Order: sequence, then C-alpha cells, then structure tokens
Amino acid sequence: MILEALEYLMTPCPKWARDFGYLSESIAIRHRAKRCADAWKPHQDQTKAAILENCPDDAETIVVLGAGHCFDIPVPELARRCRNLVLVDAVRPMGLCLPRNTEFLTRDIHGLSLCLFEGRNRHQRGEPLQEFSGADYVVSANLISQLPILPLRHLARLGLAADLPPQDGLAAQIQRDHIADLKALSGRAVLIGDARRVVRDRSDKVLSDEALTKLMLLPTPMRSWSWHLVPPGENSDGRTVEIDVGVWMFRPDVANGRKRDLSTLDPLLGAS
Repeated sequence: MILEALEYLMTPCPKWARDFGYLSESIAIRHRAKRCADAWKPHQDQTKAAILENCPDDAETIVVLGAGHCFDIPVPELARRCRNLVLVDAVRPMGLCLPRNTEFLTRDIHGLSLCLFEGRNRHQRGEPLQEFSGADYVVSANLISQLPILPLRHLARLGLAADLPPQDGLAAQIQRDHIADLKALSGRAVLIGDARRVVRDRSDKVLSDEALTKLMLLPTPMRSWSWHLVPPGENSDGRTVEIDVGVWMFRPDVANGRKRDLSTLDPLLGAS
C-alpha cells in the first residue's frame, strides 16, 4: 500500500484523470496484472496477435487506444511497421520506455469524464477521436467495457445518477458511442473487447452471465478467446470472472493504401 501511495503521488497526470479515479485504477491494474500474470498471459498474447494480424502492410500512423501499461500491446513490432506509433490512455504509467517513433498521449477516449469535469452537458462530449482521423490503423484494446465505469461512478457520487437513464442503458450508450467513433474514422479500425462476462462463486455456480455484444449492438466477433480476468484466489469472496474477448473490424476495405470491393467480405466484419 505504501508503494502504491508513493506511485500515486509521483505519477504525472491530468487533473480530471486524477479526480475521476483513472490514476488509481491504472496503479491497481498494474498490481493486479502482476498477481494474475499466469492467468492473464494467454489473453495478452492473443490480443497482441490480433493487433498484428489485422495491421495494414503500409500503415504510416498507427494509434492504440487504451494502451495503459502496454501489457497486451506489441509496441516494438508495431513501431517497426510504421513511421508514427501513438499510444493513448487517460494516464501514462511511470517507467514506460518507448521506441523513438512512439508517443504517448493522455486523453479522455470517450469524452464524458472531461465533459463532466469541465461542467459541460453530458451530450457535449464532442468528437474525441477526431484528432486520429488521419491514422491508417486504429486499435481499441480491451477498453470498451471500462469506458462507462468511472464516469458513472462520478455521477453516482454527485447524486446525479437518479436523473439519468438506467445505468445499464447509459453504460451501453457510452460503449455504442465508442463504436460509432471508431466507425467514423477514415482508416482501418479494430475493436478488441469483452463479448461475454461470466461470474461464478467459489463452488463454481454461475452468478451472472452477460452477453455484452447485445448491449453494444455488435455482431458475432470475427475471432474470440477466453480470459480469466479474476482467477481463483484473487477475490477474497471466492468469486471468479471469465471473459469471452472478441475482435471486430471496421472499414476492412482500407488496406495497403487502397479500398477493396466490400461485396466479397463477410458481413460479420462490421464494415461501415
């Protein structure tokens, strides 16, 4: 706890990100990743493979949203494939060493947290991904299910949650906003995120089983795998969480600097 407190004090961070809890979450994720290293490694390897296999051959600029600590991001390989690699998250972790052609930007990827921090209406989030509209390849990496958590928590602290639609509805809307933002980009975009979440108790009884793709209005993913997010022994109450992670591609017509005929593509790829 002392080390985490020191890390919290010493990590440079935008005020909105600190106030909304993004820094605390970033530090907590780093420590959880260390504890759950064996359970998380297959998922991290699958994520890296999905990012690389969908990367256009001639990408000049690649953007990774939700880069975080880069545990699941193939940074060296991506940096070798492009002229400019841009990593984006609310907080840049301490001690992150990057290749020369790589920069890390601190941004509110959905825009709602910064909107609320600045006292604007929640419908005035703008176009948070517009600055990446010229990128050849944009990846949203294991981010989409996290986007609603801290903004909704902030609204609940302010006592405003009762004035909003049901939280599941607002959470799903935030996720659908992110999908729309990805589809609006001119380059190829790949979404890697939770498709299904199963929570079990210590006796392996299923407590909840959520089909997240239905809430986000997504088709069947083009690729998927299981992630033991909360393995046995991690939670004191004995609960475990297993995620089915999916991969979706938007604008698969953008490849190698030219557009291809979409009529031959599988409609489940989610072309827009």
